[in-house]
Amino acid sequence: MELYRKYRPSNFEEIVGNENAVKGLRKELENGSHVFLFVGPAGCGKTTLARIVAKEVGASDLCINEINSAENRGIETARDILEKMKYNPSQGDAIVWILDEMHMITNAGQNALLKALEEVPESVYFLLCTTDPQKLIKPLVSRCSIVNVSPLTDEEMKYLLKRTARAEGKKISSEVCEKIIEIAQGGSRKALKLLAKVLGLDSDEEKLSILKKETVSENEESIELCRALLKENTNFQTLARILKSIDTDDPEKIRQGVMGYMNSVLLNGNKFNPMAAAAIQAFSQADTYRNGKNSLTVALLDYTDLLG
Repeated sequence: MELYRKYRPSNFEEIVGNENAVKGLRKELENGSHVFLFVGPAGCGKTTLARIVAKEVGASDLCINEINSAENRGIETARDILEKMKYNPSQGDAIVWILDEMHMITNAGQNALLKALEEVPESVYFLLCTTDPQKLIKPLVSRCSIVNVSPLTDEEMKYLLKRTARAEGKKISSEVCEKIIEIAQGGSRKALKLLAKVLGLDSDEEKLSILKKETVSENEESIELCRALLKENTNFQTLARILKSIDTDDPEKIRQGVMGYMNSVLLNGNKFNPMAAAAIQAFSQADTYRNGKNSLTVALLDYTDLLG
C-alpha cells in the first residue's frame, strides 16, 4: 500500500497542519452545518478531511457516496442525488455525498444541485471539494460552510516526513527531507509519494539522484505536448493524440512539466502569451494523484475551452 494511503489520517487529531481549518470545521459541525465546501490546492488534504467528517457524523462506509465530478459533470448526477436523498441511512446515522473536483460539474448540474443543498434532510451531509472555487456558481457557494485547506509549511512537512519514516522503521536525512519539501511545494500527498520512492534506498546519493529526476527541468516527456499547446489553432484531437503517445506511469510529472514550461514562457517572454496562460491555468487544476492520466485529458478540454 502506498504511504499516503497507509498513513492517511482517520481523525482530526492525526491531521498535520491546517489547525484553523480543523478548528472551524469542528465548530460548524457543532452548529449543525450540513453542507461544506473544502477549498485548496490538489493533494493538500481536502478529501481526507471530508472523509473524516463523514465518520464524525456517523456515516457507515455503505452510506458514504464519493463522486468524481471530473467524470460525472452533468445534470444527471444532481438528479440522481436528489432521488436518493429521499431514503434514510441503511446503516449508521447519516448519508454523505463527497463530490471531488466540484468545479468540473457543469453550470446546469450545479444549478440542479441547489435544491438539494437548500433542503438537506437531518441525516444527509454534502462535502464538496474543489481546487478552483471561482468556477462554482455563487448561489451554490453561498449555501456552503467554507473550509480553506492550505499546503503544509516546510516545518509541518518536515514533521510529516520524519514521522512517516519512523513509522516505517527508516531514517531520512535533512538533505533528502529538504529536497522532498522543495519538490512537493506543500502537498502532503506528493511528499509521501516521493518519500516512498526513496525510503528503501541505502545512500543519500541514490535518494537525491532519484529525487532530482522529479524536477521540472528534466521532464522531457512533456516537451512535445508543451510545444503543441503553444501553437496557434492546435485542436483537441492533435493534443489528445500527443498525450496518448506519452508512455508514463507518473502523470503528475507530466503536469508539473507543462506548468514549469508555461511558467517560463510567461515570465521570460517579450509579450504576454495567452496560450501559455490558458495551459498553466488548466493544468494547475488537474488532480493527477486521484484521477491519473484522465485528469490530463480533462486539462486539455479546459485548455481548449479557455481559448474558445
